[in-house]
Amino acid sequence: MIVLKVVLASKDREYISAWLDFAQGGSAGSGLRFTAFSQWEPFREHMHGQGEREIPDLVIAEPELLNAWLSSGGDTSGIPWLMLSEGNDEVQEDKQLMKYQPLPSLLDAVMNACRQPRRKKAHRPGQDTLSIGVISASGGSGKTAVALHMAKQLGLAGYAVLYLNLETLDSTQPFLEKGLTRGLQRQPDAEKGLSRLLYDLKVSRKETGKAVQSQSPSKGVDHYVLRHEGLKSDVFWPLSNRKELLQMSKEDTANLIQYLIQCGQYDVIILDGDSGWDGRSEGIIETADTFVWLVEDELAAMHRWGQWIQYAERVKPNWIDSVMDRARFVVNKYRDSVVNATPRPDLHLDAVLPYIPSWRQISQEEVLLSSPIFQREVKRLCALLIQNGEEELTQTGRIHQGMGGR
Repeated sequence: MIVLKVVLASKDREYISAWLDFAQGGSAGSGLRFTAFSQWEPFREHMHGQGEREIPDLVIAEPELLNAWLSSGGDTSGIPWLMLSEGNDEVQEDKQLMKYQPLPSLLDAVMNACRQPRRKKAHRPGQDTLSIGVISASGGSGKTAVALHMAKQLGLAGYAVLYLNLETLDSTQPFLEKGLTRGLQRQPDAEKGLSRLLYDLKVSRKETGKAVQSQSPSKGVDHYVLRHEGLKSDVFWPLSNRKELLQMSKEDTANLIQYLIQCGQYDVIILDGDSGWDGRSEGIIETADTFVWLVEDELAAMHRWGQWIQYAERVKPNWIDSVMDRARFVVNKYRDSVVNATPRPDLHLDAVLPYIPSWRQISQEEVLLSSPIFQREVKRLCALLIQNGEEELTQTGRIHQGMGGR
């Protein structure tokens, strides 16, 4: 487990005690190690007296202490920092941490702001990139929310992650727009990145007469993607021309995914497409290494799940077994127990993700990406997919005995 080192500096000792008691008293802060100071001199000596091994991953400090450290060399140290503010300080929004807010929200902000160490790959020995498709037989199952959370949690864990949305109507922009806009300021041509990559791949195929080759249209994807700091992942700016997506065939989709894998820049690629039988969805299903297959605990959703599999068995009998072998079936919007039985006795649920009522009134991207309960369960799901361990299987979602399909 990677433990992130955080320095907290505040003259309010009671505030420090409350923060440390919460962080050390439960699993929420298990990935963080805090060192706290209430006076300038010990804080200064700690920050300037440590070797490379002890450099913190984040500094959080009140304005007086933070500004003193920044002016004495902290601004050139490369250490991320947040100003612990009561709302009256002149500091850019992404550098401000409101002092008085629920402690789970504070810890979540800390995790997002920490410098993330790169972790060695732990998945599928011999393979450099793991592609994970998030699919469903039903629209409205929360597919995109789950995919975004998976990208974020894997990014926080130190993996290099690319989130690829291939929905006909991309639903991510309202939640990711702020981060996308910041990234666009650094890469003014990135808004057309996915369009350009799709075009370059088609040109490359026409020139070679074959599918994606090792001689790729560029050396990587840096000129096509944006870094989204809130998501801790690279993303493509959503396509504005729907025709480009509608015209994507299964082969186009598979070639795109294979190219992104062959570039070797990512540990994990999260694939998010439509619920249906279009070429993009089939390309994701045929190409992805593994799936999170979302279902909802309602009669109609269970029926559609069964109908999807029945149709696939009839039209692609040699294909469906491979899909089933790679799929993890996950109930999203879970509420205490699963009432409806799975559509067939050979279909079993692997995990559950909780229902979050507050998401019905989302007005800011941070709300969607910052539910501690949902993050915890998605983190366990990611461990199941990456590590494929029996211990994680028993922990993921804490499925109750006697659930439908068991």
